[in-house]
Amino acid sequence: MPRKKDVTGACMDAALSLAAIGGWNNVTLYDIATEAGIEVGEAAKAIGGRNGALRHLTTRADEAMLAAVDEDWGEESVRDRLFALLMARFDFLKTRREGLRAVLAGLPGDPAVAVMTAAGPGLKSMRLALEAAGVTSAGLQGRLRARALGLAYASVMRTFLDDDSDDLSRTMAALDRQLGRLQNMAERFRFGRRRLRGEAGNGGEPESDTLEG
Repeated sequence: MPRKKDVTGACMDAALSLAAIGGWNNVTLYDIATEAGIEVGEAAKAIGGRNGALRHLTTRADEAMLAAVDEDWGEESVRDRLFALLMARFDFLKTRREGLRAVLAGLPGDPAVAVMTAAGPGLKSMRLALEAAGVTSAGLQGRLRARALGLAYASVMRTFLDDDSDDLSRTMAALDRQLGRLQNMAERFRFGRRRLRGEAGNGGEPESDTLEG
């Protein structure tokens, strides 16, 4: 039996290819259908419209990210888990980078910040990354963690968009720096909080901490 065509994936990639050629704001559903080699009605059913291609891009980037979880996950640090998860996102986006760059250029504001909204993972995907790394995203602290991770991701995106290395070495270095910065912030926060508790209680020494926050 012939393999069923991935219509949604074809529309997603067609939209990004067209954006790279003529700009995101010029892409129409008809163009997407024509590029994908399908009927307009079929494209509309698959993605709904141009922005639907971006929603599916986010969903598939999430799936690629979660696929990074392996049998040795429990032996790795939270920082290493987050590194693997977010690099899996960038690896998925690598072949779609030209289109993504065009999409971001068509959105208002800073493209690296826009990646956290219409054309990017948003806080939902950052919460997903935290949970997959074994860090809770619940409550106020969880929301703050997701936002901090999202801003770090957006910062690395600036490097990724211009990283022409085969192995994304510049992106990896930028991500490692950002995760290190987040870990240092978490350690300082926990140190200060435990110090306050110690002064109010028995004066115990604060313990070391990681991205668990």
